[in-house]
Amino acid sequence: MPCELNAPGLKRRKNRDGTERLYWSAPKPAAHAGFPTGLVRLHYSLTDPLHHKLIESACLRLEAEALEWVAGRRETRNAFDGTIASLVRRYQNDSASPYRDVKWNTQRTYDQVLGVIEKAFGGRSLAALGIADFRRWYDEAKRPKVAGGAERVRKAHGIITMLRRMFEYGVTADLPECWRLLTILQHARFKEPARRRHRLEFRHVRAFIIKALFSGRLSLALGTALQFETTMRQRDVIGEWEPVSAAAFEDDIVLGGRRWVHGLRWADISDAFVLRKVTTKTGAPIGHDLSECPIVMELLERIPASRRSGPLIIDETAGRPYAEHAYAREWRLIARAAGIPDDVWNMDARAGGISEADDAGADLDAIRSAAGHSQMSTTVRYIRGTVGKSRNVARLRVAHRAEQGHSNQPV
Repeated sequence: MPCELNAPGLKRRKNRDGTERLYWSAPKPAAHAGFPTGLVRLHYSLTDPLHHKLIESACLRLEAEALEWVAGRRETRNAFDGTIASLVRRYQNDSASPYRDVKWNTQRTYDQVLGVIEKAFGGRSLAALGIADFRRWYDEAKRPKVAGGAERVRKAHGIITMLRRMFEYGVTADLPECWRLLTILQHARFKEPARRRHRLEFRHVRAFIIKALFSGRLSLALGTALQFETTMRQRDVIGEWEPVSAAAFEDDIVLGGRRWVHGLRWADISDAFVLRKVTTKTGAPIGHDLSECPIVMELLERIPASRRSGPLIIDETAGRPYAEHAYAREWRLIARAAGIPDDVWNMDARAGGISEADDAGADLDAIRSAAGHSQMSTTVRYIRGTVGKSRNVARLRVAHRAEQGHSNQPV
């Protein structure tokens, strides 16, 4: 590194082809204090003298922000200097940002994408960006992880979607260049990830339940049966763990600083086995008569009356609701033993139940209501590969031809 360069935190790394990449690295005190930006890629070159001032400016700015953080003056995280990195921070920290209104687990997902954006091109100035940059970033992000692998379209499209969100916020916050960049992305088209076409079918559910019971995992069998028969989302059946807040109550189930919420409790099921619940995602109230769901009833009958209180789905090995990711991990082990392909997921139980209802000829609006959807178009997206409606249409057309005096024979 040139000795005359005043660039605290500047780091260099070699690429495989011998070229050099530049980064700014946060000082250790800032990292220990939880400074959210540990490493920032600098898209400059030490071999170009015209870049030296830009490198110094970027490093000095980032270093100052880190030291401000250590000193406890964190409001500087809202400062905007025209770079993508500063827009990311404004989007995350501004009390007027829509980021503050989404659920904690959605924020966590957003943060993962925002971290990728900041590390990859956080130092870029908004004023210097155009469609060519967005195309290049999209193409680079979708490249297969390994040679010959599948393109990562979902990752690439997620980055573009997040950029749109940030620019939309920037427009409302009256930040320079955001209107221009949002207009570009609103008119640009990027290939979207394909919608899932898999569904958990009744034969899968039956095979899974048999294996789960054989393995002593009644909880997995019951959870899967409920998801399939009621078309409820996984989180509405088994619950989720949210950060503990000041509103936590004494009888809350707490694990590792998080409390269990939103899952089914025995109190949600009446003596007549009618289940009523408000769904987590949309807040829509749903009701299901479980006495009309034979596989659910058979599994419920296996649970003694003395255990019919508190959360419905309990991890047998831990004696409490499943920890985060544990349900999916244990479910996959049983699914493989039951011969269910790895590309069929537990979350596909909802699509499977909705698709089976459509195949059986159920009224589409009735399916929508049972699933807790507010829009019919949402229900339609969950119907995968069914022929019930098309079969009925074919029969009506054949009957109509006969009524018109036409023969249905080709010759």
